[in-house]
Amino acid sequence: MNQQHALSILVLGLTPSILDSIDKRLIARGIDAKSLAVTNTSSTDAEIARVASSKNWNGVIVGYGVRNDSEWFERLMQIIHNANPNIALIHHHGPDDVENAIERHFNIQLPLITSQ
Repeated sequence: MNQQHALSILVLGLTPSILDSIDKRLIARGIDAKSLAVTNTSSTDAEIARVASSKNWNGVIVGYGVRNDSEWFERLMQIIHNANPNIALIHHHGPDDVENAIERHFNIQLPLITSQ
C-alpha cells in the first residue's frame, strides 16, 4: 500500500561511501534506492541475482569500476536480466550525474516526493 516511491533504482558499485551518498541523495528525491557494493565473485553474483529479483526495479545504475571490466559488466547484466527481465540499464557519467541520468532516462523531473 506504500505508493510513496514511483521509481525503484538499484545501484551497483565498488565504493561503499559513494554508494551510500547516492542512496541518500536518491531517497531524498523520492526514489526507492538500494545500493550494493560488489566484488567480482560468485557470492556477489548470487546476491545481485537475489536483490534484482526481490522487487520490480525500474532501473539499475552500474558504477564505472564495474563497467570498466567488460567481461564482469556483461556477466552482471546477464545475471540482472535473468533475475528481472524488465530492469533497464541507466547510462550515466559518474556519481555526480546519477540524478540527471535518471531524469533523462525516464523523462521526469526530480524530486518525485509530493506533499500530501
